[in-house]
Amino acid sequence: MLIEPRQRVLLLVSVLAMFCIITCTATFARHLWKLKAEVETTFKSRHELTRQFVALQRDRVLVMHNLLVGRYEVGVEPGSRPLTLKQHPELGVWELQQHNAIAGSLTGMGELPLPLQVEREIHAALALDAQITPALELAEEVAWLYYQSRHNFIYIAPKISPAEFHFTPELYNSGYWLEGGEQTNPSRRLVLKGPYKDMAGKGWVITFARPVYSGDEFLGMVALDLSVNTLEHLTNVGTATGESMLISENDRLIARQSGFAPGVLLHPPLSTSLTEWDKGKDGDLWLSSWVIDDELWLVHRLTRAQLWRAAARDSVGVWFVVVLITILAIMSLRLQRTLAEVTRLTRVDPLTQAFNRRGFFESAEVAMAVAKRQQLSLAVLMMDIDHFKKINDTYGHAVGDAVLKQLGANLLNACRPSDVFCRWGGEEFIMLIALDKVENARDVAERMRSAAQRTRIITDNSPITLSGGLVILGSDEPLEEAINRADALLYQSKQEGRNRITYG
Repeated sequence: MLIEPRQRVLLLVSVLAMFCIITCTATFARHLWKLKAEVETTFKSRHELTRQFVALQRDRVLVMHNLLVGRYEVGVEPGSRPLTLKQHPELGVWELQQHNAIAGSLTGMGELPLPLQVEREIHAALALDAQITPALELAEEVAWLYYQSRHNFIYIAPKISPAEFHFTPELYNSGYWLEGGEQTNPSRRLVLKGPYKDMAGKGWVITFARPVYSGDEFLGMVALDLSVNTLEHLTNVGTATGESMLISENDRLIARQSGFAPGVLLHPPLSTSLTEWDKGKDGDLWLSSWVIDDELWLVHRLTRAQLWRAAARDSVGVWFVVVLITILAIMSLRLQRTLAEVTRLTRVDPLTQAFNRRGFFESAEVAMAVAKRQQLSLAVLMMDIDHFKKINDTYGHAVGDAVLKQLGANLLNACRPSDVFCRWGGEEFIMLIALDKVENARDVAERMRSAAQRTRIITDNSPITLSGGLVILGSDEPLEEAINRADALLYQSKQEGRNRITYG
């Protein structure tokens, strides 16, 4: 059967059209798969960072809760400073006057003198300074830390004058109090409320609040207000087509990449899987996963318009080369990051974030070369936690690990950039110190000993102490010999009563 020229043209056009349709469909599907995979990778990173960050804030609130309950149940310690309260008739409140001794401001209502139970509770609230002070120093994202009592007072940090903010009964109408209080929260869970405009002018914040009980006695709520801006930064980590957002359990927008807008409600399809895509009613694609179970979600939206733009770009032949180069660059970058992370993990103690022995000797070799070139002296400081076995035996290894983690952070914060700090093993630490003046070595050692005492046993707020041995490294002395000398002096400090540095 002969095919006419017109039929041949129609057949050729049909074949070419089918080829184009198949090619474009395959290219679109391939691009869509790649696009979704890239979004999934970034979404996983954002989710993990957000989850860890939120967990840190929840832990801060939990530590505040434990500090307050622990101090309340102990009662007012003998020798505690009497409460000095000043009336502000124009405001209808009284104010605690020990401003130089506490991290925040405490105001309340009621007749003076206060009942003994309320005074006991105020003393317990002041124990929160052990958590409030480092949190305010190290966490710019924290707007406020506070304790609101059911006995008509509030302790809030950082300090603020009563004229700007003070206790009022209206605080009991706050969302976190109504939802987290005695009647509405029998499970005593932590509640998340917001965002709302901070009354003291710190912008949009969300509140993490936890009810405080002593046995079955409801005392009040400890809370932390967190800047929404920080959560927005977390939704912007990495690069991904579309937009990541944080939403609450009632579909209220908490934070998003393009900036927070109050009163926005979203109704995305929700899933607990990080890589399970769902389609919304409008055809948009969504990823979602819990940050806090059933309370806070991270979601990512990929709109139909973004998908079609991606398909149009794919129709350009050059795009394949661009995609290939981009993929290679991303793979190279990820490989470099992976290698860098693997290198870091082989040199750093995972619990304390200090160097391990391998990292110490590698860094010490560089530090010794720099010191020789700059004609600096070097000192070796060996340190050991006092009675650490007793801590493990009394409170358990979990508390012991928490002590090591907290101590490592405190000592690292006290180090200078030129210092080489290492967890030598168990509860023992070592530090190589570069000095322009030898006589400064003692000041550095005492600073580290003092920094260690900021570490507390969470269960009873007991301070941790260190014993140590300090030696100056001889000009031709091997580092190992100096370490042995410092270790002998450390043993001497233990023999002479602990919580001291013995100098060689």
